[in-house]
Amino acid sequence: MNKAGSERILSYWTEERIRAATPEPIPSSPPLIQKGEPPKNVLPGQKAEGSLPARRLDRPIGPSADVNAGARAERWYGQGSMPAITIGKIYYRRNDGSPGYCSGSVITAANRNTVWTAGHCIHAGGGGDANWFSDFIFVPDADNGLEPHGRWTWRYAATANGWWEDGDWSYDVAAIAFDPQSQHGNLQDWVGSQGYRFGYGQDFTDIHAFGYPQDGYQRTDFTGDDLWYCFGDVSRAGLLDDRMDMDCDMFHGSSGGPWLQELQLDRGWGYIVGANSHRTVDNNGNPTDIVYKSPNHGDAAINVYNDVSAN
Repeated sequence: MNKAGSERILSYWTEERIRAATPEPIPSSPPLIQKGEPPKNVLPGQKAEGSLPARRLDRPIGPSADVNAGARAERWYGQGSMPAITIGKIYYRRNDGSPGYCSGSVITAANRNTVWTAGHCIHAGGGGDANWFSDFIFVPDADNGLEPHGRWTWRYAATANGWWEDGDWSYDVAAIAFDPQSQHGNLQDWVGSQGYRFGYGQDFTDIHAFGYPQDGYQRTDFTGDDLWYCFGDVSRAGLLDDRMDMDCDMFHGSSGGPWLQELQLDRGWGYIVGANSHRTVDNNGNPTDIVYKSPNHGDAAINVYNDVSAN
């Protein structure tokens, strides 16, 4: 999907609309989830290293405190440094006209302007062309109303066919290409990027999951205004279910936030192996357990990445 009009997009995003933006809801009766055998991944694994900003940072790495929170999310006190400056809030206009937001992360890409997120952050799921969102902007390192690197406007976005055609949560992956800023140039050069490993399975240890949650599992202290993280292991959901499970209590607003393998603070980046997607909820939309889910980042993720990173 392509856009037109950066100036129009920036003028749309008034402070009133930014404040009114709400996280993308998860239906209490989710759309289709794989029938029978999960799809076979036939593409070879694909990966890239992360990168530091091309400019000099006053505080390149942070925070210095213990960063192994566990399943109960903790605030990430590292604004202005890697990896926080690569992670931010994605704002968009839904097809009903209301403003929404998700989380996302700059990912190493040939166009040097790509953000990785969840499919339901760019498309409502199922229904094809009628359900695309629009007017995307990315605010890296957003923190309680502060926008230290400004707003970046989009030019191209894509999600997997299984999401935009069928609303299948197993394909809830997406990427957005943004325009360079006149002041700062390419997004990746200005804030750095996270690496990625797609097609490397569904079992990982020592994963950091990031996002901007507004609510969570048995949590009342999230506001959606600042960056939080969980830490733990990731496993395949089941024999006939190739999604990934991680114990983490973040929910709405953290959608699209990266699951990072081998995040090392002395370099500030890790490898994206998944992203916050959805969880099991009751009829009132409240989470029933602490398990957060990500789609398998296999062939679908590789195809979406290759499409967007070339635009």
